[in-house]
Amino acid sequence: MSEKKQYRNWTVQQKLEIVIAGLRGDRSVAEVCREHQISDTLFYSWREKLLEGGAERLAGKEERTELAELRKRVSELERALGRKTYELEIAGKALRGWE
Repeated sequence: MSEKKQYRNWTVQQKLEIVIAGLRGDRSVAEVCREHQISDTLFYSWREKLLEGGAERLAGKEERTELAELRKRVSELERALGRKTYELEIAGKALRGWE
């Protein structure tokens, strides 16, 4: 019988504390990861997300507006793609009905 692996859930505060501990530089990233029993990859992933979020918040209003517009456009394109996919499914069913 296989056992389902249980993953730990980290709160935002815990992630933040771990990443800051690694960024301080008084201990190596490897030491911080061992202490908290996480992989280096997970640490670096959290660090990148923190830095991206910080850069976004520090960006000027114009850059944030451009980002919001791009996200809106992506959302519109995803909806259009969904509609077209649905239309193709319906057309495919109709063609199979003609056979």
